[in-house]
Amino acid sequence: MQINHLKLVPHWRFEDSDGRRLHVLFLPLLEAVQKRRKLTAAAQDCELSYRHAWNILQDADAFFGSPVVIKERGRGAGLTTLGEVLLQANQRFDARLHTQMESLAMELNAKVHKVLSDQVSVMTIYASHGYAVALIPKHLSDYQTELHYHGSADALKALHAGSCKVAGFTLPLHHQIGEQLLRYQRLLDKNDVHILRFITRQQGLMTAPGNAFSLRGLADLAKQDIRLINRQPYSGTRELFDQMLLEEGINTDSIKGYDQYEYTHTAVAAQVATGMADVGFGMQAAAARFDLDFIPITEDAYLWAVKAEAIHDNDVQSFIEMLSSDAFQAEVNSLPGYQCERSGEAVKLGDLLP
Repeated sequence: MQINHLKLVPHWRFEDSDGRRLHVLFLPLLEAVQKRRKLTAAAQDCELSYRHAWNILQDADAFFGSPVVIKERGRGAGLTTLGEVLLQANQRFDARLHTQMESLAMELNAKVHKVLSDQVSVMTIYASHGYAVALIPKHLSDYQTELHYHGSADALKALHAGSCKVAGFTLPLHHQIGEQLLRYQRLLDKNDVHILRFITRQQGLMTAPGNAFSLRGLADLAKQDIRLINRQPYSGTRELFDQMLLEEGINTDSIKGYDQYEYTHTAVAAQVATGMADVGFGMQAAAARFDLDFIPITEDAYLWAVKAEAIHDNDVQSFIEMLSSDAFQAEVNSLPGYQCERSGEAVKLGDLLP
């Protein structure tokens, strides 16, 4: 028996003291207006009639006492300053809570699966969060996927503890981080674990459209009064960023905002998109999600570790077949900055080191 994967989808509820509420599609409609620049197209994106979309915006104007969208003859539609503020708040909310909501959904799914354990085949995976990883439940149709998002080291520890059969971790392709490599070598005993290829990801600087500071590389971060939003300490991206700063002789004290951080690539991109920071370091796919400019700097590899004793198990074999399937690889390759090549193929850690 196969059951659907349950999702938790949060949304804002705008309600005043008199109990008046705005339509649940108010913010998605604002986002569509910003993207499409025409109310007709925005309404279609939200599966609304033009009149219904117009009424939602009219209700919002009355609710706030100020317009949220402006329409100009011959120029389409756009957001007012109020509309932009509301949409930016929603983007930051979504970016910061997205991973947590996914984790809560997985916890709920795990409880449901436990109740139905005699009827449902469950594939448990521990992995660092990523856009390609999020596609796995869709393509691993023979199993109910239970994804647990953790940093690379914690995912590998879970593998050794027997909490899962498959664990995802990242590895820089052009830089060696000594402390990180030692951790991996301790956790990836060559006789105990198989390593499988997955993807490579482009990482770099994310800036607002137009790149007002004319950034070209990391050295530019210390030359100008630029507000950085960083990733949290001990994350793979933060360790990579710190290593590159060290190699280029850049003092972190010279970078404004170095100690300010977020927990996901999406949250970093949202901070830049909403003007809370001028630049962030992260994945191209996150920059593309918010229509940011992107300056490529380096790449990392996303890999899978599998316990040797489980490599021939049916669920693991189905997982490997999915990784190498044309449909899965095509969807991953459609993500900006992602390359899925030879996915599912066995590889040695040493072969990937610079």
